[in-house]
Parts: sequence; structure tokens; C-alpha cells
Amino acid sequence: MEKLLRDIFLAGIGVLSLTKEKAEEIVEELIKLGKITEEEEGTLLEELIKRGEKQKKEIDKKVEDNVKKVISQLKVATKEDVERLEKKIEDLKKKLS
Repeated sequence: MEKLLRDIFLAGIGVLSLTKEKAEEIVEELIKLGKITEEEEGTLLEELIKRGEKQKKEIDKKVEDNVKKVISQLKVATKEDVERLEKKIEDLKKKLS
């Protein structure tokens, strides 16, 4: 079944577009084709969903890391930078009053 899972992903089933409904359709089709038994259905479906969720989290993390890297390289002010400057301005206003 491991080879089957690998083949499904390598066949172009994108993780981001692999919804539970789509996974169920794929598993049903594999049963019809005789590639898996009905007893294997639940296990395969669960494994497809787990792998999809894991890969989505990995992709989300990579995107987040890359966005942070680009923002850092562009020297764009972060939310924390703006908040720190706002606090400094407030402190200076208090000193001047």
C-alpha cells in the first residue's frame, strides 16, 4: 500500500487540492479497479488525509519562512517595529508635556 500511496501523489494529485471528498473519490475508484480491497479503504483514506495535512503544514511553514525572509531583506517595518516606534512617540509626547 505504501507504493500505491506514493504512486498516487506522484501521479499529480496535488496536496493542496486533495480534499477529503477527492480522496474518497480516488479510493472508491481504486476499489472499482481492484487495486485495493474495501477492507483497505479506511486505512488508505486515512493515510491520504494525514499525508495531505502534513504536507500542507510543511508548505505553510515554508511559505511563512520565505515571506519573513523577503520582508527582512526588503527592510520593511514589521508590526513590532511600528508598535515600538508608537511607544517611543508616546513617551516623547509625555516628556514634552
